[in-house]
Parts: sequence; C-alpha cells; structure tokens
Amino acid sequence: MLDDNQITALVRRFYSSELEEENQLRLTSSVRFDEPNREAAVAYYERLGSEVRAALARNELGRADEWVHALLDREGRDHDLDHLSRAKLQQGVLRASCDVAEALRKRFEGEFHHQPVDPLLVPEADAMAAAAPEPAPPPELPIPTGPLFSERAESYRQKRLRLGTWDAQTAFQARKTFALFAEICGDRPVGGYVRADAVRFKDLLVELPANYGKAARYRGMKAVDIARAAASESEPRLASRTVQRHLSALACLWDEAVEAGEAQATIFGNFKLPSGKRAKDQRDMWETEQLAQLFDSPVWHGCFSDARRSKAGDLVIRDEKFWLPLIAVFSGMRQEEICQLYLEDVRQDGDIWLFDINDRPPRQLKNRNAVRKVPIHRQLLGLGLLEYVEEIRRSGAERLFPQLQPGGADRRFGHNFTKWFTRYRRDVGLYRKHLDFHSFRHSATTFLLHAGVEPIIVDALTGHETAGETARYTKYFATEQLKEAIDRIDPRVDLRHLQRA
Repeated sequence: MLDDNQITALVRRFYSSELEEENQLRLTSSVRFDEPNREAAVAYYERLGSEVRAALARNELGRADEWVHALLDREGRDHDLDHLSRAKLQQGVLRASCDVAEALRKRFEGEFHHQPVDPLLVPEADAMAAAAPEPAPPPELPIPTGPLFSERAESYRQKRLRLGTWDAQTAFQARKTFALFAEICGDRPVGGYVRADAVRFKDLLVELPANYGKAARYRGMKAVDIARAAASESEPRLASRTVQRHLSALACLWDEAVEAGEAQATIFGNFKLPSGKRAKDQRDMWETEQLAQLFDSPVWHGCFSDARRSKAGDLVIRDEKFWLPLIAVFSGMRQEEICQLYLEDVRQDGDIWLFDINDRPPRQLKNRNAVRKVPIHRQLLGLGLLEYVEEIRRSGAERLFPQLQPGGADRRFGHNFTKWFTRYRRDVGLYRKHLDFHSFRHSATTFLLHAGVEPIIVDALTGHETAGETARYTKYFATEQLKEAIDRIDPRVDLRHLQRA
C-alpha cells in the first residue's frame, strides 16, 4: 500500500527523470535533428499528449502500465500494489505524461522553460493549497440533449441527398465517415463532443492502412484494433485526401449543428495534414512499352473466347473490355465518365465528333469541372468507334456500353469492369501496384503536355480546375482548338492491326 504523499513523490520523480533523461541524451551525444525529423517529433509529442489526455478522460488507466512498471523498477519498489494504490499511481503517471509530452514538444520548437501545468507536479502548490480557502464548487455544465449523433448524421446525410448538394457516392462515403466516428468516439448528442474527440478521430485516421476496409486480415475488426495491428507494418496509410474528406464531412455537419444551436462550436478545423502522398504511394502512368504490351495482349490481338479473354486465340470482341482502355488513353477521361456514357453523348459539333460529358440525371460526375466536351481522337475514329456506336444504336440500347450494370455500394457502372481488368492484368503478366485504369489518365495528361499543349487546355480536356487569374477569364475553348489538342496524344504504339477499313 502507498499513501498519497508517496504516490505524489513517485509521480514527480517520474516527471523530472523523463525530462532529465531526454536532456542528457541531447548533451552527451552528437545527435542532430534535421527539419523533417524535428517536425515529426513535434507531431509525435502533440499526438502523444492528445492520446494520454483521451485515456485520462476515458479512465483507461492501463495506458500507464508500461511507465508505472519502469518507475517501480527504477525506484526499487515492489510491483505487488493494492488495487487503489496502483490506480492512483497510474492516474498520476498519466497526468504527469501530459506535461512530459508538452515539455518535449516545446523542446523540439526551441523552448526549454516549460513549467508543468498540473498542480500534482508543482511542490509550491502543496503549501498554497493548505493556506487557500475552500474553493467554490464549479458551476454545473448543462447536459447535452437532442438526438444522438448517429440519428443527427443520417438526417443530415438524407437532407444533402434530397437537396442535390451531394451525389450518391458522396452520401455513401459520408455514411461510412459518420459510422466510423461513432465507432471511435461513441454515440451521443452532437453538443456532447469536444475538440479532443475530433483530434482522436483524426489521429486514428492517419494510422489506418489504406486497405483497411478491403483486406481480409482486417475483416470484422474495429478501427482501433486495425490501427494497433498495423502499427509495426510499413503498408501505405490512408491518403491525405481521404483523411481530409472524412474531416470535411464532419465539419459540414458540425457547422449546421452550431447554426441550429445544437453545439456551441465546431470541433473540426485547423487540422494540419501532410500535403500529398509519398512518392511510393502515387499512381504510375502507362509508358509506351507497357501500352504496347497491353494492346498486344489477347483482348486486342485475339482471344480464345468471350469467357476466356486472357487466353490467346483468333477472336477480337469489340465490346467495353476492348474500348474502355483505348478511350481512356486517347482522351484522359475518368473510368466512370466513360462507363456511363449514353449514345446521345457521342455527337457532332459541326463536323467534329466528341464525347459530351454532362451531369444530366442519372449521370454522376466527380465535380462541376468534369462537365466538358472532349473531341474524339483520330485514332479512335480509325479504329472504328463510330461503327461500334452505330451498331449499338441499331440494337435499341440507350447507353454506349449496355453490358455494364451498376455494382458496388455506390452503384458505379465501372464496378465489375474494375475487378475484371485487375484479373486480366494478372493473367497476362501486366499487373503492377499503382498501375491501374486511372493510370491511363496520367498517361494522356503526360502525352498532351509533352506534345506542347498548353496546361490550361489540358485541364479543359481532362476536367481539372485551373488555378490562377487566367483561368477565371478563360472559360471556353473552340471545339476546333480542343480537337487539335486531343489529336496530339501520341503514345507511339502500333495499332494498325486494329484498324477498320
């Protein structure tokens, strides 16, 4: 058994020894911290402090076990404490760890004069407390009322859908976000959450593996357990854009809750995230050599049968499997933009054939910049795309690729094609991580820029927003300009074996 004075003394020695040990390392070694490592250390100790405060708030005293064991060993004390003494020591060490993390964070920002905030660590506070009058009890805070977060979030999501400010995919992603937040931070009225909850959610997001929702090894596991299981793994984490998407959905919900008087202030904002993906996590582009290998594989050079596309034969079937990669590399269009095309979207402007990419229901586009006209590349015309269009029109179908049916939770036309294309690349020996269908878009953009096409025209063709003042006043380009630019895409691949007479 330890009395309160013994526990206080142990906690204070823990605090001072942790800081002294770190400073001795600085003074007696030649260790230097370059800027990336210094920034990483600042972020680490900031995150550590948040995690420890969260553990205190949730009364997870076991979070201090490792520190308590080390402290008792250093003090030469018996580990066999009674339950109450151990709990008090664990709580005290967690309180001290908050100040340790803050002090070390400031050291990596050049400040070495941190004064502990917790009165438990300040000896002078003992005498002051003895002389001070009994403090008045703190005012009772109102207990948050209103619907639970899960109910409020679903109501908000349905409203966004009803007003048309979110498409089906955005609403589906938001539902995943809201469910993940409730899983991590609990389900209570919106006004009952604090900034620490938002920090905890953000910190866990950046630790989640990018494939946490798909990998078989994580199936059925809670997000916290997944992050813990992946802590020692080097696999890619969620991209910054994905983390930002989760936080933005919650920030929008909180803004509405504040406006409605359901919360005092938004708890999502001013989060600093890495500016982009690591180079090894970025998508590659299809180079000329790889495109030549792809278009020389069975789908384009002759397959065995409809069901056995990856086995060589004499059959070239000009359906969506044939056309989608060709259209992508010669247009830079996104996969779903191609998959959801209607026959009426393949039309003429004067004597120029083009893809009319629009958001007329039931079509769904990524954003407002995706609405555009993309002239059809001369190579696609030479390969017989218009003949295919006419063939489908005679069949009575409405869409350009009627075989494609919506699939997956977000009901995308490209859902099943994506799975097939992955299998096909594996079967023909062309599978490589980060080289997928979206990589055709990178290829088209690169070919355009290498051909000297102005970046602002490249953005107009690919549906990207152009930054800067020029873009504000350059809204439209003549179809002739766009046609001349798109025809400059030259992957330098011989496709004469696919030419139609």
